[in-house]
Amino acid sequence: MGIIYDNWGRLLGSVRIQVNTSCNLNCSFCHMEGVSRSSSTLSSDEIEKIIQAFRSFEVNKIKFTGGEPLMRSDIVDIVRRARRHITGDISMTTNGILLPRYSTELKRAGLDRLNISMHGADEETVRIITGSSSLSRIKDGVLSAIDAGFKDIKLNFVVLRDLNEGSISDMVEFASEYGLTLQLIELQSPREDEDSAYYRKYHHDLVDIEKEISSRAIFIGRNSLHYRPVYTIIHKGKTVKVEIVRPMHNPLFCSGCTRLRVTSTGKLKTCLLAKNDFVDIRSDLSGSDWLNRIREKIKIAMFLREPYWRKTHEVKNNVFRKIEGSGGHI
Repeated sequence: MGIIYDNWGRLLGSVRIQVNTSCNLNCSFCHMEGVSRSSSTLSSDEIEKIIQAFRSFEVNKIKFTGGEPLMRSDIVDIVRRARRHITGDISMTTNGILLPRYSTELKRAGLDRLNISMHGADEETVRIITGSSSLSRIKDGVLSAIDAGFKDIKLNFVVLRDLNEGSISDMVEFASEYGLTLQLIELQSPREDEDSAYYRKYHHDLVDIEKEISSRAIFIGRNSLHYRPVYTIIHKGKTVKVEIVRPMHNPLFCSGCTRLRVTSTGKLKTCLLAKNDFVDIRSDLSGSDWLNRIREKIKIAMFLREPYWRKTHEVKNNVFRKIEGSGGHI
């Protein structure tokens, strides 16, 4: 039915669907996709309808998140239902612990890619960050995904100052050994929480790390989502990709954002860091006219979308310009 844009010229290209908020780890920095924990979750039928509505705007890229998505007993069915409508990329974030149970089934159901959270290269560091001695189980999950035939696996590594920075070299080695992409992620926080004790203690601007990685690069690419740089480097004779995710005070990151988020309770969320941007759609998922009603709610969410870090960038480069009167869609 046509592509849709927000008022800043950014198309709707992907959707991030949170299937639950429960998790078998307790990571100290977890943002829970910008929502509070809830026992309420969308059913697989509801999730499929939401996917159909997004597909009507030519969205062909989905990521399933949690919590820990693999704690849902119907997660394979959810992926299978998504594949009925999505011919493009279907991915999932997971801590990997339950992957030995699900890897093969997920691959057969149509899952293309995995982002596996692994925030340290030694058991003690991982225990401090996740609240559990889980590193060996995470590695077992990585290996099971490789055995199941997943070719594009990313290791999500949130860089925490004076806690896991020393693991980066070992993480590069692990990624190079198994043909994985290492994704180094800056600790994120809303503006109002940047003075919190946790953020001030552990936040590390990745400029210095990126400078060191880039100096070793034999090729530099870009992830189209957020324009994130991807450096191909040589480590002990093997090539490995290192992707840098720097969202904080980074208007370029926001200018490349093409996604809406769906919470586990059935709300559209325009941005991880925005606080009051929820559009409820769950009540619209029943009845004969559900598709049109969900489509209208998606249009509203797109109208509400704003680049979170745009103000500094407007002063410096004037990249963002609100398209007045566009209504956010064509």
